[in-house]
Amino acid sequence: MNWVLKSASVGAMVGSLAAPLYRAQNQTVGVVLDAESAHVSNGLLTSGTSLYSADVVKTESQGHVQLRVRQTRLQLAGQSEAVFFPGANGAVMELRQGTLVVALNTASESFEVFVSDVRIIPKNERPVLAEITMKAPCDFQIKVMHGHLEATAAKETEKLDQGHTYDVTPEFYINDTRNPAISPNASEYHRGHQHSTCGLATKSGGQPRFPRKRRFAEVL
Repeated sequence: MNWVLKSASVGAMVGSLAAPLYRAQNQTVGVVLDAESAHVSNGLLTSGTSLYSADVVKTESQGHVQLRVRQTRLQLAGQSEAVFFPGANGAVMELRQGTLVVALNTASESFEVFVSDVRIIPKNERPVLAEITMKAPCDFQIKVMHGHLEATAAKETEKLDQGHTYDVTPEFYINDTRNPAISPNASEYHRGHQHSTCGLATKSGGQPRFPRKRRFAEVL
């Protein structure tokens, strides 16, 4: 991704590293480090802008945004959408569209990334650096550039190893357009959004290493 390489090297990213909450409660969850053609609600994001829990962050096709939530550093590519929350052990994120890069160098913190009904967390090693891209509603990829991750989809849990890319099929695609958003960890999360079942049929894009009998497949 050119915008990632231009804005920060992999080494720089790694080295520098409940109930629904609304802006009215004035809970700051993070800060914008750099932004171009990126928005929250009806406001334009700029460097130094505070990010509040349940804010929906969107980027235009040629935009991007870098931000920090707790000790986790994040980047959204162009044409992306994500929501960020504070969690008990670190940042909680929901990727709704596009590409998210996540980096964490602090052993005392963790993070959770939700893509539809798939939950992604880091293993114990630090630093961690990964890129998550939604290719279609029922198809996304996780590229692990540093460290190891663990992902759970339906009843399957998979360790994702450094230097590998994985094609992932959720059990359900979750179409959530609420703004302000609700944390995936909140009991209210599964009320008021749409679910679509995702089958395990062979996909036209990419070549998984094994036939699609599972929700995780390593990509060649």
